[in-house]
Amino acid sequence: MEHSSPAPHLVNGLRQLLSNVQSNPEVDHSGLKGLVCGETDLIGFHKDGVEYCGINVAELCDEGSFEAVAWLLLNQTSADAEQLADICSILSESAVVDHPAASTISCIPLQTRPLDLFPLCVSLLSCFDPTPGDSDLAASQSQFWRVLSQLPVLLHVAFGGKLIDGRIAPSGEGAMTYAGQLLQVLRQDSRPPTAAEEHAMNAVMICECLTEMRPACFSARFFGSAVNDVVAGVKAASSMFVSQLRNDPFAWTAARLQEFESPEDAETWLKSRSQQAMPFGFQSSQSDSRAKLLKNQCRELLGGIDQIVMESSASRLETVLAREGQFPTTDWAAARVLTMLNVPEDRISLAIGIARMVGWAAQTIEQHVSGIKLLPSLRYAESSDSGM
Repeated sequence: MEHSSPAPHLVNGLRQLLSNVQSNPEVDHSGLKGLVCGETDLIGFHKDGVEYCGINVAELCDEGSFEAVAWLLLNQTSADAEQLADICSILSESAVVDHPAASTISCIPLQTRPLDLFPLCVSLLSCFDPTPGDSDLAASQSQFWRVLSQLPVLLHVAFGGKLIDGRIAPSGEGAMTYAGQLLQVLRQDSRPPTAAEEHAMNAVMICECLTEMRPACFSARFFGSAVNDVVAGVKAASSMFVSQLRNDPFAWTAARLQEFESPEDAETWLKSRSQQAMPFGFQSSQSDSRAKLLKNQCRELLGGIDQIVMESSASRLETVLAREGQFPTTDWAAARVLTMLNVPEDRISLAIGIARMVGWAAQTIEQHVSGIKLLPSLRYAESSDSGM
């Protein structure tokens, strides 16, 4: 039986994916741990800080708009005032879930781990999308915005919350940012976040929305190599992300930070590990400035005695580990901020995953577009091969 040859775009996309991966000689090469993204315009690590699409993340955090950063990464250009207003309006108007989807998620057992709801909700929302027939890249990107806006609403139902006409009942006065609304859903708190809390949540989501190449990013880029479906890439990446967190290190970090009764208690705990490495959240490099940005957010959130003790304990751990050449990662700092924001420990990784949805979508789009750009050269090579 004769088999048709692979689609040129698929072959070219996979070649581009391989060319975008390089080996890092300083890390273990087992599995995918030693692989980083070799060529991408989305993120850059420099002496002066981390950049998204050429813009310093510190500047993006100062602005405090996760929506603006999402637009930046998906389009690789900054939104002007009108474009930002439009996307904020779309996110607000799309934050409604139809009864069938809400009814389906409400049947999930309440004891289900919150993180396991993540890929399920993404898939469910894509099934109920109102434009299943649109198949070009622009339509797929629009679908992603809708899924992103509806996800907190569906999670609200999964956590036992009620909807009014498919929406979360408004609380307080004034409109909240996407990050603020997500924080309120994760905390299941009728009290809207304060301005400082909302700004800190935006900073966490901005700092966590894009990472160096990790297995979930490979999943997103693989889908971008093969298809133009952005949500398909996000679904694959979210499943990979959850699969890697069966033992949730974000929940572990939050639990440890809340257990310490004093900075001395934290240092004693660390010394009791008998020279074992810190199991999560530290590395031998200070190349990622986002950890420092998030550490500053923690100081802005200090209020009650419990928060002061937790912040002091975390700072003591960082000081002791710095003497050993170990420095906090963005993941550690994000878990620290989210714990300060009173997000339940088993929902912290869920917040991280939702933030990274934007990065996965951007990776899918970039990989797909890079394959299209190189398609003519691949066709030329194929025509040359066929003549040999």
